[in-house]
Amino acid sequence: MRTTGRLPKFTAVLTGTAIMLAGCIGGRGGGADSNAISVWMFPQGDDEVAIRAIETAFEAANEGKDLEIIVYPEDEYQTKINTALLAGSPPDAAMIENRNWMKVGYVVDLTEHLDEWGVSLDDYSPGGLARGAAEADPTDGIYGLGTFLGGYPIVYNKAMFDEAGLDYPSLDTSMTFAEYADLCRQLAKPSDDPTETVYGCTMTPDPYNYYPVYGPDGHTAEGHMNAPELAEAFEIGAALENEGVAPGGGILDTITTIDLFAQGMVAMTFSDFSSIPTYEEAEIDFGMTPMIVAEGQEDFVDTWTAPWGTFTGSPHQEDALAFLQFIATEGQRVQMEATPDPPLSVTIAEEEGYGEGDPIKAEFLQVLENARAGVFVPPGEDNWDPAEVLRLLTVEGQTDAQPILDEMAAAAQADLETVWARWETLDKSEFDEQVEEELASASAAPSAEE
Repeated sequence: MRTTGRLPKFTAVLTGTAIMLAGCIGGRGGGADSNAISVWMFPQGDDEVAIRAIETAFEAANEGKDLEIIVYPEDEYQTKINTALLAGSPPDAAMIENRNWMKVGYVVDLTEHLDEWGVSLDDYSPGGLARGAAEADPTDGIYGLGTFLGGYPIVYNKAMFDEAGLDYPSLDTSMTFAEYADLCRQLAKPSDDPTETVYGCTMTPDPYNYYPVYGPDGHTAEGHMNAPELAEAFEIGAALENEGVAPGGGILDTITTIDLFAQGMVAMTFSDFSSIPTYEEAEIDFGMTPMIVAEGQEDFVDTWTAPWGTFTGSPHQEDALAFLQFIATEGQRVQMEATPDPPLSVTIAEEEGYGEGDPIKAEFLQVLENARAGVFVPPGEDNWDPAEVLRLLTVEGQTDAQPILDEMAAAAQADLETVWARWETLDKSEFDEQVEEELASASAAPSAEE
């Protein structure tokens, strides 16, 4: 959840708000009326195959312990948790998707439990592990652990590269935007008939989000968000769309990049590893390479997980911690068997031979060697907008990215001091006041039926 500026004060009486909140939760939290371990989550795009497999395995290994899993729509999830926290009825375990919950003390720090569970921070991939830390540094406290390691590499169609007489991209070195654009132009097959066009690549805002636009410490936008090499990268990316060798927004409004690649309509695209079965089913012979980077930027591939944690107010906390121990250990193996993703634990991936006999998974592991945590910036800085930069350079026909980024960086720098000051002083009382205000505002707004 992103918020802007400093949190406002709200004078509503908490007890009255809590009564109203209880009606907004829409599902049992960790109430004492049930011995089941309540687990809240939002859809992960796998039809809940992984969590159901974990549920079955956990209950089999812990006789008498039942999980009650509630899946909320993603756009409602954080509001459900926020309202449950204020109502004093949080679930026993949940996906910890809001660092404010960690920061203000609503979530249990799992650090002291790791030794008891026979694991350490070094067992897990740093890029994914950082998602469960308040400031992306697990050594300062770990509040959530996931079971999988998601990744976002580039996939490329080997047959198209062979036909064009091009060498395959590296498994362990990122291409620059310029190198990617050069391949894209050589691979593209334009046609007056849009259904016959083969695009050389796709270009979306994603790779720009991995540039350290707030500097190495998250405090400095000017000189980073408007770095000349980043401006050049935007102009290179926009040119691919303007030339028609990459699909524009109008095309991508009607078909996903996943489907374009699976249908042989694009030679290279950015892809979540969970989409790999779609390409295999389409019998696409493909390879992988790390994400593209701006000139001078280090090799990179984005990784993540869905971190599971428990709340300080969860009534069945001992049972919740038993569930989290399972998540941190045996649940890694269960996840690996249920989905194509590797486990978050690199130790278990090695023990179980993830990728052995499967060249695609083996390639993915090699690409993931470039995984690293991004720079932490507190929620609330909203000026950075790579999609808008690309829009201005394509739809609006602007040609110079530098002044666009200069304006963006100046506005971001002006906000960063406030954002950091808010974060450093944020406590539970202030966070609760914000949630109360948001709830009151939503309650006062007219409904769609009115």
